[in-house]
Amino acid sequence: MTAGINPVVRDTLAIAFGACPPACRECVKACEHQRSLARIVALDLPEAPFHGAVTCLQCSEPACRDACPTGAIAQDEKGVTRLDSGRCVGCGACAIACEWGGINFDFAAARAFKCDTCDGRPACAAACPTGVLRWVESAALMRQYREPDLFTRGASLCPGCVAELGFRMAFRVIGEDAIVFAAPGCACALANGFGDKATTRLPAVMCLMTNGPSIMTGVARRLRQIGKQTRCVAFIGDGATADVGFQPLSGAAERGEPIVYICYDNEGYMNTGVQRSATTTAGARTMTTPVGPHLKGKTQAPKEVPLLMAFHGAAYVATASIAYPEDFAAKLKRALASNDGLAYVHLYAPCYVGWESPMDSVVEISRRAVETRMFPLWEADHGRFRITHPIARPRPVGDFTRLLGRFRHLGPAELDALGRQAEDRYRRIEALSAAMPLAEEHPRQ
Repeated sequence: MTAGINPVVRDTLAIAFGACPPACRECVKACEHQRSLARIVALDLPEAPFHGAVTCLQCSEPACRDACPTGAIAQDEKGVTRLDSGRCVGCGACAIACEWGGINFDFAAARAFKCDTCDGRPACAAACPTGVLRWVESAALMRQYREPDLFTRGASLCPGCVAELGFRMAFRVIGEDAIVFAAPGCACALANGFGDKATTRLPAVMCLMTNGPSIMTGVARRLRQIGKQTRCVAFIGDGATADVGFQPLSGAAERGEPIVYICYDNEGYMNTGVQRSATTTAGARTMTTPVGPHLKGKTQAPKEVPLLMAFHGAAYVATASIAYPEDFAAKLKRALASNDGLAYVHLYAPCYVGWESPMDSVVEISRRAVETRMFPLWEADHGRFRITHPIARPRPVGDFTRLLGRFRHLGPAELDALGRQAEDRYRRIEALSAAMPLAEEHPRQ
């Protein structure tokens, strides 16, 4: 986004298509109560299998509007496509034009009708027990990412790389008053450039895999000594975080150094040939955990680095995913507000090359990891915990693993074991949230 340009953004109803629990009709009931005739349709196709909800998607260029011969359909200033039943003649042209099934028809009255988002407070989203339906305030989200992109245009890393997307998103929130620290890994090129060509307008420091937090400590202390509030922010991979670089990170947390550390976790040493790291999921195939007659991928459970950092006494700890950008932005702001100790953000960063998945799949992988409880989203402020995106009814773990070739070898028994590990991890955070709760609205919100 170029500085000074304000794009038009709309709040919208988001639907996780096909993720509804079977036979759930809560959205339909809520819509009927609010609007007498339900503007949303619940679909159950067990033979597919498919269980989902369908309603108007509020297209930016609605085909129904263009097809209506009487002008009964129009967009308002908020981008909501509305249907004036008084001008509708019941011809059905709008329903034919809508390829998404977003137009409903009242056969008794011979009139079409459709969702109007309940004027920005959709009853269906409020009633949804699983989070499949969400009201996304896109305008507020864009305000979270209002800063210009501090990195050069084009793809510095693999096209569609979560690490690059997360890097750019993070520093839109963080802003220009920051120093970025990197270590050997995929994303270091985005911070430090190529040859004699810079890729960022930020001051950047290239560290070793073993001394990032130590160098940050020295710089942060000197900045404070001269009265500057410039934030020292690391964007470093899981190898230099969970493995060879864990000791200086542990020390910085224990000393309460006022630095922000973002780990982008692609679960391996992707830059050097897809070797396993401590955070690699159990059962995953890598170059150092092959699949054969005597081995079926990694045998150990992943190291829970965010939880370790919380128990280290870090001022603020959070997990994040680019599939939930509003959650990511809010957590970055809380991390920046932590001046009394280390703030640690663990960003889930699927690598489609190392994880053997399609190039355009990383956002969906990120979303499925949350929906199956493989990667719970939570935060801890000075030892008090909160799950920021509760998953009341998790999807089967197979909905996640089938997206990834590195799990193709797993059978039912291995999938069950992986699901139990995910459930145990989620329950652990859930128990901490119940025992040491963090208020829904705390000062850094």
